[in-house]
Amino acid sequence: MIILINANQENKSIVLYIGGLFNSDNSFVNNGQYDLQIAQMAIDEINLRNYDLFNGRYTLTLLSNNSKCDPIYAVDAFFHAIFRCPQLLFLIGTSCSNETKAVIQVADYYNLILFSHSTSFISQANQTYSTLVRLSVSDENYNDARVAFIKYNNWSHVAILHQDSIEYSLMMAKLAKRLNESNINVILTQSASMTNLTSALQTLREKKARIVFVNFDTSSRAIFFCEVYRTFTKSLRERYVWILTGNDYHLWNLSINNCTKQEIINSARGHIIIDSSYEIKPSLINPNRTAQQLQKHLHLNDHLDRQTLHAYDAIWVIALLIQASIKKQIEIEKFTYSSTDTRDQWLTLLEQIYFHGVSGPVSFRNRQRHAETLISQFQIDLTQQQQQQIQTIAEYSHVLGLNTKCSICQTLIWSGAIPVDTERSEVRRLVMNVVEIALITTSCILGLALAIFFLTFNIINRHQR
Repeated sequence: MIILINANQENKSIVLYIGGLFNSDNSFVNNGQYDLQIAQMAIDEINLRNYDLFNGRYTLTLLSNNSKCDPIYAVDAFFHAIFRCPQLLFLIGTSCSNETKAVIQVADYYNLILFSHSTSFISQANQTYSTLVRLSVSDENYNDARVAFIKYNNWSHVAILHQDSIEYSLMMAKLAKRLNESNINVILTQSASMTNLTSALQTLREKKARIVFVNFDTSSRAIFFCEVYRTFTKSLRERYVWILTGNDYHLWNLSINNCTKQEIINSARGHIIIDSSYEIKPSLINPNRTAQQLQKHLHLNDHLDRQTLHAYDAIWVIALLIQASIKKQIEIEKFTYSSTDTRDQWLTLLEQIYFHGVSGPVSFRNRQRHAETLISQFQIDLTQQQQQQIQTIAEYSHVLGLNTKCSICQTLIWSGAIPVDTERSEVRRLVMNVVEIALITTSCILGLALAIFFLTFNIINRHQR
């Protein structure tokens, strides 16, 4: 059932409808309700400022539906909105990335731009989906930073270990291609499930790989480091560099049966984190809003999921896109599902939008969010009862490259020397000097003479008792 959420309609403003697909009752994905609440909050704030933003011409109304984190339900909800609700202008959703591909395949036919606040998989960034705009940063966006970090440490051999799924395989295939283009040898690319993780780690050891890109979802990362702890000795663990994507340590489940919390933390010590530079600063579009304030509004004690922050910023992207359309004199209210020209104009205007939202700087390139990258390290402060800290060690931008001297950058810490990128066996030829040769030769002659003497003595006296 479609839920109509009232918007401000003062002074007979034209109502523009935005369709929303959010998961509301999936027990495994709880943030869909928060996504909806945050999106509605943004709608209300925009309507209060409709004179500043839209010259009082428009107000926004969100038409939302429960997609149940299921592609079938999501597509059904989409068609329900198309045929039984007022004309939609844009779509926002879905809470679960597996729904996005199904929805965008049909939304594309209706010239509806879908602002996805959850999807980051490369498989859903196909050029076929010309109306998919992603608020989450794609994994491919990090590849240049990954290459720069590898070269900064003078490594030339790496391995890739990723979760056994099509999405992760496609992401890591892109990474492997980028590494090879940069003359970095990918020793091994291997998928693994939680059931065969031990054998995958043993294969890494056999291949003598030491620098490893690891890509598992949040729920599997504590399990991964637990298995590292059980498979490798302490001295061997210190030789490895694990490079992960996403700063989500606060979401790890450290209460697993096979390892203690401290064992997992010790195993994870020193791993590298590649992530976007989401800054905790007030939003420039709404200086009174920060991620912490949104968290308090939802009465949450834990960190607010980044996906929820994306939902808030997605609504503001739509508002700024409408504002830009007014300046370009695009007749927004005349948009229909066959208005290909209007859709293309909006996609062009999208490239010109830039603002600082609650999830950080927001701008787009080829319908994908563009963001600078932070490189951090999971460090343990031994002076403060082994307190865990995520320390930024470098920033990366496409303009300035890798910067290890930034204002927030800390020193990169290794257990001992800088790890080598692969285990190497060297054969060295040693040349002895004349004195050493003479001593060895003399010792051999004396030993041979003694052996002959004792042998002769035994032969002569063999009959004596």
